[in-house]
Amino acid sequence: MISLLDKKDKLNEDRNSINVSYTRHVNIIFGNYPYPDIIHNFTMLIKSNLDPNMKNYTNVKGGMTDWNYFLDNPDFTNFITYLVNKYQKTHPDIFKYFLQRKFVENAWGNEIKKGDSLNYHSHSCTHGILYLTKGCDLILPELNLKISPEPGDYYIFPSEILHGFDTYEEDYNRYSLIFNIRGKDHFNFKKKLRAIRSGSLT
Repeated sequence: MISLLDKKDKLNEDRNSINVSYTRHVNIIFGNYPYPDIIHNFTMLIKSNLDPNMKNYTNVKGGMTDWNYFLDNPDFTNFITYLVNKYQKTHPDIFKYFLQRKFVENAWGNEIKKGDSLNYHSHSCTHGILYLTKGCDLILPELNLKISPEPGDYYIFPSEILHGFDTYEEDYNRYSLIFNIRGKDHFNFKKKLRAIRSGSLT
């Protein structure tokens, strides 16, 4: 579920996405993946494949698998195919790149325990989250939004959107599968980065 931090504002939403105008206009894709057995299997894989070298190494101040752990997982491939079939007509800026090599840049699992946190950060690619369990709210401060996840919920939003949460206070662990998609904003980012490095953009 998506809700406002400041209740004075209103959301403009349909069944599959939400348009937000706060400091800027942003479209967020959301839904629920209706395959609980697959959600459970993803959770079990994360629990048994945490990489000790990744713990607290990134903005995730908790447990992580390897960055690319799920890239070759058939169930994850089916999930991405589900998203493409559902959204490629309504969100071509993201999903028209599906046929290109490495459409998914990374795909990994997170384990968040009591006392862990997620530094506020953004990405260079369109960012996706598939929640495998319940957990604390994800805060998008620039959009005045919070995401309150349920198992199977997924959210996809532009790369530059700041997101995170402070200390996790629940007594149960939270699991999620995170992925970065090479959508239009990824190629715009790469183009800008090349321009900066060449000295034509400062």
